[in-house]
Amino acid sequence: MKPAGPGTLIPAWAAADPGIALCVLIGSHARAGDAATGPDAGSDWDFQLATAAPERFADGAWLAALGLPPLAYALRPGRLGSALKATAVTARGELDLVILPAEPLRGLARQVVAGGLPPEPAARQALTDLAAVLAGGYRILKGEAEFGPFYARVTAAIPPARLDDAAVRALAEGWICDYVALRRRLERGELLAARRALYLQLAEGNARLLHELRLRQGRPSFPDVRRLERLDAAAAARLALPEVADAAGLRLAARSAARTCRGLLRDLLGAGWRWPDLAPLGLGGEELGDDVLEGNVRDGDVRDRARAQDVL
Repeated sequence: MKPAGPGTLIPAWAAADPGIALCVLIGSHARAGDAATGPDAGSDWDFQLATAAPERFADGAWLAALGLPPLAYALRPGRLGSALKATAVTARGELDLVILPAEPLRGLARQVVAGGLPPEPAARQALTDLAAVLAGGYRILKGEAEFGPFYARVTAAIPPARLDDAAVRALAEGWICDYVALRRRLERGELLAARRALYLQLAEGNARLLHELRLRQGRPSFPDVRRLERLDAAAAARLALPEVADAAGLRLAARSAARTCRGLLRDLLGAGWRWPDLAPLGLGGEELGDDVLEGNVRDGDVRDRARAQDVL
């Protein structure tokens, strides 16, 4: 018989522990039955817990007491305001726990259920972040009577974070600055720094733009582009980057990211934003049409690839 894993042990422990006021299943296991976004054999378990004693989660001793001694355990700041997130790897599966302080949560719940919103910006941001998490599905395993109306109200009345047109333009301006900085690093031979910027800044910016575009189109999307390959292979292909093993690959990947960025901005803003002319900087070429460039980049002909790099 297979030993019980986190999906069995954590809910049973929370139900029996008087120090746990709320236990909520979130993440892919809350979407069980959905082929595109539900769990697979390697999915971790995600829970939200509310407790008056968050300090008990400072290390993995509590997991060891449940028969799940962690192979690795980390307590780090989470996205939900003052919340912390405990992440653990065990021999029977992985789990993420968002640790919420019970009394502040109770006060926030009363205010929101009564139709109000907290005046503090941090608390409002926490509600926005919570709405984004709950949009992916949730199931209250303990604390339904006390917190169920609050979770229902957040889901129904508080929209997750979105990018309006002004925020999209601001992201685009920052993206251009990061792109030029990356190209300068390549000119100096700083390949490690360029590769880091490619993924942390350019690819991340494009992922945020694509997420906003899909939300505007009424399509399912997760902020961290999880499950995108299953949801929409064509959309995932927009974010794909060429091989970046050397300087030539990094240049090509940066330019590919620039074309993706330009295309996403066109879809989001139409004529409301134009790609700047970078020719005075010794760069440029990204403003050329996709019909001129993409075929050269995507086929396997070495001469076409070289010509594409020269044009760009």
